[in-house]
Amino acid sequence: MKTNIKIFNDMIKHFEELDIVKSEDIPDILLYMDQMTGLIDEKLRSFKREEEDKLLTKTMINNYTKNKLLPPSDKKKYTKNHVMLLVLIYFYKNVLSFADIKRLCDLSIYENFEKEDESFSKLYDIITSLENDKKAEIIDDLKKRLEYSHSRLNNFDEKDENIELFTFLSDIVLEIYFKQHLVEYILNKI
Repeated sequence: MKTNIKIFNDMIKHFEELDIVKSEDIPDILLYMDQMTGLIDEKLRSFKREEEDKLLTKTMINNYTKNKLLPPSDKKKYTKNHVMLLVLIYFYKNVLSFADIKRLCDLSIYENFEKEDESFSKLYDIITSLENDKKAEIIDDLKKRLEYSHSRLNNFDEKDENIELFTFLSDIVLEIYFKQHLVEYILNKI
């Protein structure tokens, strides 16, 4: 259990340091593709699994544009709205298919994307503010899950930290799967 507690404490520390890019942290200037990929790579570096990982590449941006997830640039220059949408796509693509991302964004993102006012920034800020609201809730939930995993092993003959960690992680994976399924179900009904 001691090893798992250290892993768990490290996980919480890492989780607390994760930070989605806020709209005010994105320059309101036109950017070339290399500038945009560099900005996103720097702003989301805490989400990298490995230091050398690339979060966004030219090929990805071209695929997003080709699949109509990202509106095309204007003369190879991208706006602040492009950067915000790419940040959202980065998170969505880890959970949803391109078709589901498009359905989700069709709900309100695309209609606000081209507006000259701050509609898209306001919408983006609402979405990113959910992050801070959820962090404490998620940490409390993870603590409960670890305790639950530990207590469930009382019926197990061996007190093995690997089994406890396996149970804890499986619990999280199953929850993610069911929540992903619910999102897909709702998007299919649209």
